[in-house]
Amino acid sequence: MKMLIVHGSARKDGNSSTLANEFEIEAAQQYSVETIYLHEKKINHCTGCKQCRDLGICVFNDDMKLLINQFKEADAVCFASPVYWWGISSMLKTFLDRLYSLEIEDFKGKKFFLIVTGEDSLEGIQYQLLKEQFNAICEYTEMQFAGYLPVCADDDNPAKDNAKALSQARKLIQEM
Repeated sequence: MKMLIVHGSARKDGNSSTLANEFEIEAAQQYSVETIYLHEKKINHCTGCKQCRDLGICVFNDDMKLLINQFKEADAVCFASPVYWWGISSMLKTFLDRLYSLEIEDFKGKKFFLIVTGEDSLEGIQYQLLKEQFNAICEYTEMQFAGYLPVCADDDNPAKDNAKALSQARKLIQEM
């Protein structure tokens, strides 16, 4: 079985990536894991031209061609992102937007995990909004929302120093 971990942070050693790396340790016990660092990829923004739907081919010749195949082949997917303006990073949102070319069958049955980090306390509305958004996405695409980890972390309190959060990231896959 294949797991795709998609890092939506511009910092490879940032808080969300740190937690995704911990998640990967446990995921590798059950899955063949592939990791994508979006900040290393060239992904154009979707223009809504619908050529991908009409002709089955995107107008852009960028890294998404390979990434879409990785997504389609995965049995499970984990998105990891810092929280910006009550949502995921623009890199991860662009990746998600470009999945528009796929059919429901390409999502159906995948296990989905979400790891997000933000500076707000865990009682902050941002974490509830993200959970609701991805619950709705999973319901629409027929993926299984298998795990969610929101963590309060910033430069003064980094995830790498938060033993509880690191442990929760490793245990997230066990929640399935």
